[in-house]
This record gives sequence, C-alpha cells and structure tokens, in this order.
Amino acid sequence: MNRRALSLLVGLILVAGLVVSGSAADGSLLVYCGAGMSEPMEEIADLFEEREGVEVQYTFGGSAQLLSQIELYQTGDLYMPGARSDIESAIEKGFVDETRDVVYHVPCIVTPKGNPAGIDSLECLAEPGVRVALGDPTGPAIGKVSKKILESLGIWDEVGENVVAFSGTVNELLVYVSLGQADAAIVWEDLFNPDEMEMVEIPREKNEIKVVSIGTLIFSEDKEVAERFMNFVVSEEGKEVFVDHGFVAYPDPKYEG
Repeated sequence: MNRRALSLLVGLILVAGLVVSGSAADGSLLVYCGAGMSEPMEEIADLFEEREGVEVQYTFGGSAQLLSQIELYQTGDLYMPGARSDIESAIEKGFVDETRDVVYHVPCIVTPKGNPAGIDSLECLAEPGVRVALGDPTGPAIGKVSKKILESLGIWDEVGENVVAFSGTVNELLVYVSLGQADAAIVWEDLFNPDEMEMVEIPREKNEIKVVSIGTLIFSEDKEVAERFMNFVVSEEGKEVFVDHGFVAYPDPKYEG
C-alpha cells in the first residue's frame, strides 16, 4: 500500500482531503511532520506498516503551518514538529497529550560548494553583499531558531538586510544554496549534503540545540495504534533509522551536559 506524503504547499484542499480520509479508524494514521524529518520518517513508516499492517500518511511542512492545520481541522493522530517548543505550544492549545523525545536538531551554516563568499562564522552573514536564505521566523522551527541565534549576537537586523528569501520549510533553504541563489543559509546539520554544499559549524556557546519530540493528538480515533507508532519511532530500531540519516538520537551526553 502506498503512502501519500503531502506538503502544505499543495494547498488547503488537498490537505483537507487527506485529513478526512486518513485516520486509525480506516486502518491508517495521519502524522503532521516537520519537513526536515521526511526521509527518516518515511522509512520508519514503511517498517511500521510491514510490522503492524497500518498505513502511515504524512502531511509535511513547517512546524507553525502544521499546527495551524491541526487547529483548523482538529483531526489526525500525531504531531512531530522540528522542535520541542512547538509540541509545547500544541499542548497549551489542548491538542497534544502524550509525548516522547526523539532526536536533536543542531543548526549549522551551509554554503554552495567551494564556499565562494568565504563564510566562516555567523558574523559573516551580516557583512554587506552576502546573500542569505533563512527560514521564516514565524513558520518552521529552523526560522525561529535562526532568529534567536542571530538576535543573541546582536546581528539580526544586519543579517535581515542580506536576506534574499525567507522560506516556509527548511528543505527550501537547501535548494537556494545548492543552486547558488544564496551564499549561505542556516539549516539543520542532519540535512547537510557534502556532495552539493559546504558546512560551517556553529560554536556550541552561540548555538541553539533543539530536541525533536513526537506527540499523540487528542483527536486520534485510535490512541492505542497512535501510541504504538510513537513508541516505535523512539525505539532502538526507530532511532537507528534517524542515526543513519545523520541525526543524533536523544538523549546524548554531548547535548545534555
């Protein structure tokens, strides 16, 4: 059985169709998932379906966009945004009850292959003429984190003058960089592709390491199945899939000290 991986970019009508049809009641789960986790989560869904006989459908997008969809349709089974803070927002709104921590999201700077602009630090993003692509600070988790990092250094306004694009998902930032349409972007380390770009690490003392969590929605029509999937995601087998895709599994002393 094929799963449908939908982006919010296809529009509200298509998403609404998926929301109506995808639920544990008809033998499937609907998961609202941050775009940056699409590859490992697709793989995990295949493993879960093979084992449990339950189809997993995804709506991929920016964390804030997904939460808006959840608030609008009030249906579905699980929510997995790019940072724990977004899960906490969903809990405050009364949409999420049980949660589990899965992996870390570590911000980094990426540049086109060869790093033509010579970017070697966050401060370089504020230099005149540098073309920067950032996540929308009101949308995906990477956008909120990027703004917080740059504000803490006192360079948000200067970098803002260099922004050529604010994207709705972290995946779009990779396109800007790989096509040379931006000199640099802040993305998650796990999305770095050494064949298409260069990476500049952000020092720990300047960085904002985030924990990715998954939670069950109160609207789920089969909490037992939803919880089984959530527990499978955080199982050793599930986390191994994430590690294979460049993530660091939670917990890890490197980021908890």
